[in-house]
Amino acid sequence: MSKIYEALEQAHRQKTTSTANLDVVIYRDLAQKDEMEMSQEMLSLYKVIEAVLPDTSNRVLQFVGSSLGEGTSTVAREFAKIAAERIGLSVLLVDADRYQGTLSQFYSVASQRSWIDALHESGELKRAVHRVSESELYVSPASNSSVPTPELFNSPRFAGFWEKLKMEFDLVLIDSPPLTVSPDALALASKVDGVVLVVEAEKTKWRTARHTREQIQRVGGNILGIVLNKRRYYIPQSIYKYL
Repeated sequence: MSKIYEALEQAHRQKTTSTANLDVVIYRDLAQKDEMEMSQEMLSLYKVIEAVLPDTSNRVLQFVGSSLGEGTSTVAREFAKIAAERIGLSVLLVDADRYQGTLSQFYSVASQRSWIDALHESGELKRAVHRVSESELYVSPASNSSVPTPELFNSPRFAGFWEKLKMEFDLVLIDSPPLTVSPDALALASKVDGVVLVVEAEKTKWRTARHTREQIQRVGGNILGIVLNKRRYYIPQSIYKYL
């Protein structure tokens, strides 16, 4: 069976079944898009979120995947960049992956003060937030401790922390670890305005994605939609819209 035929069959199945099973499915292929295309994709994602949360001005959104390598951090970073540069929002990108946090390295943040430190000590917030060049994008690194802190997520101070950040920034984005790596993502899900689930195309099984969605919903998380990332096009992309 040819790749083109398989692609046609797969696209038809996804269009007729996947959206019904997994809410809003947004197709992304960030690895192969130029800057203009990527910008348009992220703007489309922002419009979807605005439509789902029309009565929420300052938002805290969480990006999470089922397993490693699905591109969650890339999607979160690109979304944060577009929200700051194109939409004109003040954006805080929070690295919540205590195991493989990458924001410090990507944005060359030297300080070891994390948002966890700011949560413990209110006076630490300014030291834990770092501006990216002269933009309206700010980042807060992950904690360098891999010690589980369930009491932290259950404390009254935790919920109030995000409300405080919403007063400081137009948009707070949380780059979470995959559910298979850490339970932190589930602990965060019920504390945010919405969750964007990132799924790697042609690798992550729909059963796995559905199970991840159900886990998040079970703890009170509000799934806004699914980003299908790293999709390969074996037929011209323009044909997919006619399937």
